[in-house]
Amino acid sequence: MCAEGEFSVAAVLLDSRLPQLDHLFDYKIPAALQGYIRVGQRVKVPLRGNSRSSFGWVIELKHSSDYTGELAAIDSLVTPIPLLIREVWQLVRAAADRAAGSACDIIRLAIPTRHVRAEKQFLAELEAAEQDPSENAAVQPGEETPAGLLLGGAKLAMELSHGPVRLSSGQWVGGWSERLSELAGVIHQSGHSVIISVPDYRDLEQLTAALTARGVTDVVRVDAKQSKSDRYLAHLKTLQEKPTVIVGNRSAVYAAAHNLAAVIVWDDSDPLFAEPLSPYVHTRDAALLRSQLTGCGVLFAGHVRSIEMQRFIDKGLVLAQQNPPQRVTIRHADAGAAPAFTGRIPSVAVQTIRHGLKTGPVLVQVIKPGYSSALICQKCRALAGCKNCSGPLKATAHNPECSLCSLDNTHWQCRNCRGVKLAIVGPGSERTAADFKKLFPGVRILVSDGKTPIGAIDSRPAIVVATPGAEPIAAGGYRATVLLDAERMLSAPTLKAAENTLRWWENAAAKTAPDGLCLLASGSGPVVQAFLTGQISPWLQSELQDRNALRYPPAVRVAELTGTKTQVANALAAVAEIPGVDNLGMVKTPNGEAQSLVRFGYSQGKQVATALRAQVVTGAAGSKGIAAQRQSKSQSGQGYSGQGYSGRRSKNLRLRFDDVTIFDDLAKAETLETAEESTKL
Repeated sequence: MCAEGEFSVAAVLLDSRLPQLDHLFDYKIPAALQGYIRVGQRVKVPLRGNSRSSFGWVIELKHSSDYTGELAAIDSLVTPIPLLIREVWQLVRAAADRAAGSACDIIRLAIPTRHVRAEKQFLAELEAAEQDPSENAAVQPGEETPAGLLLGGAKLAMELSHGPVRLSSGQWVGGWSERLSELAGVIHQSGHSVIISVPDYRDLEQLTAALTARGVTDVVRVDAKQSKSDRYLAHLKTLQEKPTVIVGNRSAVYAAAHNLAAVIVWDDSDPLFAEPLSPYVHTRDAALLRSQLTGCGVLFAGHVRSIEMQRFIDKGLVLAQQNPPQRVTIRHADAGAAPAFTGRIPSVAVQTIRHGLKTGPVLVQVIKPGYSSALICQKCRALAGCKNCSGPLKATAHNPECSLCSLDNTHWQCRNCRGVKLAIVGPGSERTAADFKKLFPGVRILVSDGKTPIGAIDSRPAIVVATPGAEPIAAGGYRATVLLDAERMLSAPTLKAAENTLRWWENAAAKTAPDGLCLLASGSGPVVQAFLTGQISPWLQSELQDRNALRYPPAVRVAELTGTKTQVANALAAVAEIPGVDNLGMVKTPNGEAQSLVRFGYSQGKQVATALRAQVVTGAAGSKGIAAQRQSKSQSGQGYSGQGYSGRRSKNLRLRFDDVTIFDDLAKAETLETAEESTKL
């Protein structure tokens, strides 16, 4: 960009959380910075007649401005390195507009906080490094291979085979990581970059190990668990103009990448891909947007297909893999067999565990961590309450305790029937492990859950009791895998209960040795049959038909509106005239706010987002301007930051697009009309 010194005006996006500032502002480039300002740099700029300042991003350089008044000048240049490349900016803007959010909120996910020491280290290494020659293409775009199709910009869905593999380093990893590392290596050898996004840090460790064993050296890890300096240094490395394999969690999809050929997302239905920060853009949607904007390929891989991916395949938007994956042997326990203990495990499951322990470890999957979900009165079946605070009781390895005040309730008595005996409801991982210690004396028992995760185990006999997603990798694979609590998993009061259950089962079965056995201990119905037979696509298509009839996601898109009753009513009125839009009425949230859910077709998404975003901007500008925000924060004893106002949440209208969990919450909410009979909203 040798001619950039000729530009006199920079269009800057302010780094502010205020929705009314989510657009470009023109600033004059002072003489001292002529020739130094570049697109993508972070700068410091004045606000409101130089009385305050803020940080911002240079989005565009221009010769002149349409603003007729006098332009304020850029104060200073924060860093000479353009941290925000144009391709990422276009993705950020498109993703924010799709979700009716602010671009700066996504930039904060894409670009880590600056670390001066790491920046100096990077510049020194860059100056000393020799430029590598371009590599010869190992595969050509358009070849009928996954790598060739991705290089040609295809959108693919792939189900990978079960079973762990042993790397050349001797480490055991999931077979999926070795397969994706092979694909990434081929694309990298062709002179292109690849982004691989995985949901969990354990997945990231397996993938990194597989890439290292394959000899892929240009790997950049973008991980939220990294230190600030390592995270910033990793971002700087992605800016280099050389082919790179970028691996990370959900925000990796926004990484800068030179000559990007493909974005790969592993297990896209994992809830960890649902961004918890505004504007809540799912990794799947961001990957598809990047493919549309840049023409790069995108691959969604998993042991089971998500229902969103099934919809894309049925619409012809994504190409499905033709060769079915290899699956471990899966059987169902005899439903009529007598239970061995606690009413959960049939005798055939116990026999399967005993047989597997003869040659190696056995995996037992349970739905919940801890000792039990709750305690009830054995006589009247009422929920047991604490004698001190009436909170729900929980079982421990010793005595019943209150979940709220932790009081020991050893001498508990039911307030309903005066009964004194307790019954356990929903035994968890610790209770299951305790039962196994009695049933299999002398056998090594391990518990892996969210509180005490285990990454990997050796090939010695052991029973591993694990919750979904916390199953460790076993050297050589598990000799047997037993899946418990099928009824509890499938009966969860959530829209995605069946999808989640299938994914949990498939991912657990995939950790079984190729010659091992996966046993489903209980359960019946279409979902169970789909898992046993491997015919999951027909079930997904049937589920999609039901969702279409009910207008549930992903058949339609949804937007959640939260605010005062007036704000929500105004927002509903703003989209009421758009064809194909409906709402489910207003409900009252536990904290007294109004909430509604708007449903609309994918073709109406842009129009709905624009209309709702206008309501947010209008409300924010009218109720609390910048000066009021600053005054409010000053009064609370906090200083103003260039990062934007981040104090107590204002009472503005809030939006969240494509969050399917709202269907679970709405079922529990009290209708606004009923609530108003006792409480004025």
